[in-house]
Amino acid sequence: MIYIERNSTGDIDNIHFAPAPNLEEISLHDPKLKEFIETAPNSEEIIQAVLNRLDLDMVRIIEDVIDILIDKNIMLFTDLPDAVQNKILFKKNIRNLSSGNSIIEEEELINF
Repeated sequence: MIYIERNSTGDIDNIHFAPAPNLEEISLHDPKLKEFIETAPNSEEIIQAVLNRLDLDMVRIIEDVIDILIDKNIMLFTDLPDAVQNKILFKKNIRNLSSGNSIIEEEELINF
C-alpha cells in the first residue's frame, strides 16, 4: 500500500510505504497519486522506489501462489528447479526468524 502526506492545500506532498500517524492510505489507481508521481521534481527517483516496492510485493505474491498450487496438489515443490527450492526454503527460514523480536522489518518507510 501507499500512504500519503498532504500539504496545507490538500495536495499530495509526500508518499510512504508504511502507515504512520497523519498519513492517509491512497489507492494505487488514484489519479492524484499518478499526477504527484509524474510532476514531482524527483519523479524518476519516486518511480524507481515505487517500482522496487511493487517488485518486492510481487515476490511475496508469487510465493503465496506457489504455496497455493502446492496445497491444492496442482504442482509439487519438487517440480521446481533445485535452485528455486533452495531459495524458497531459505527465505521461509529467514522469515520464521523474523517473527517476534527481530531486526528484520516487514514494512519499510521511504520518504521523498
